[in-house]
Amino acid sequence: MRDSTDAYIEAGQVVAAHGTAGMLKVKALSGDPAGLLAARVLRLYGKGGKGIPEDREYEVRAAQRSGGCAVFSLIGVETVEAARDLAGARVFVARKDLPPPGEDEYYFADLVGSEVVAADGSPVGKVLNVVHGPAHDWLDIRGAGKEEALLPFVSEFIREVDMGGRRIVVTPPEGWPHAS
Repeated sequence: MRDSTDAYIEAGQVVAAHGTAGMLKVKALSGDPAGLLAARVLRLYGKGGKGIPEDREYEVRAAQRSGGCAVFSLIGVETVEAARDLAGARVFVARKDLPPPGEDEYYFADLVGSEVVAADGSPVGKVLNVVHGPAHDWLDIRGAGKEEALLPFVSEFIREVDMGGRRIVVTPPEGWPHAS
């Protein structure tokens, strides 16, 4: 996960090639690809092959919605084989190209580094990462003793997110490793 001060934030993952002209199908981490369509440049990480660098920026030639994904035509990805080689790559988008988060919405990159406290104010730990899951996402939290534990990022356990104060108030389940 990138630091929230970076100009680019993680926004999706290449799931497949699309069509026969080297287009890429990208699944948005938010579940809604609409915000990705304004991107002018995609930065792809972690999946190189056949001469394609692992970390590279691509200028967007065209973008459209297809079902629950965004489909991109990128300059430098001209064949279906080149597009297939990028399947699995993490997609980062310039923060300036993304819409601002709505009420009670967050870019997960902005949560990383936040202090986590219990409802009574006692320290719980710090957010190291946000792990994406099929049903919900998880906060990866490092406690004071340097142990890590995952906490579901759901309203049952997350009471307040104060982005300005970089603080998250939680009520973890009984028996959770960092519960007081």
